[in-house]
Amino acid sequence: MKERFKNRRKEIFIIFLFLIILVFFFSGFSMGKEFSRKDINGITEIAKPILQVENVSSLEINNSNREGIYEFKVKNYNEQGEKTQVDLEYYIEILSDLENSGIELKLFRNDQEISINENKTEKFILSKDEAKEDNYKLEVKYDENRNINMEDLISQLQIKVHSEQIQEVL
Repeated sequence: MKERFKNRRKEIFIIFLFLIILVFFFSGFSMGKEFSRKDINGITEIAKPILQVENVSSLEINNSNREGIYEFKVKNYNEQGEKTQVDLEYYIEILSDLENSGIELKLFRNDQEISINENKTEKFILSKDEAKEDNYKLEVKYDENRNINMEDLISQLQIKVHSEQIQEVL
């Protein structure tokens, strides 16, 4: 009888242990696991930055003509008349080895000379509020006393306009 009582006790313990394991197993799926989904719909568009660089004239320098003017425009609207939707800040970079080249450059913005430091200009702002264009003239003079091939220098001369959107503080 004692043995039967011990066997019965073992059976009850095993059933109890099995029930506890079963409860822990299923409680892991039901407790603390929640999934929710929220859809947010909005009708918005990304702001369209427009910065156009337009070539007005080409630069013609050769052995007989040692000076030239290159004209270009930077504007905040396109051919269709669409204005930029954000304020833009830009600067002009002139890529060339100017120190040893024998080329002298002067850059004018709307007929006022602007300085070029480390081949870059200061930063300028084009506002989204009004259509605007800045007219540039780049005067290039070649020193004829230099013993450097002028055609190679002029072909390596590049003008880049770098721009970025001005962040609005809300």
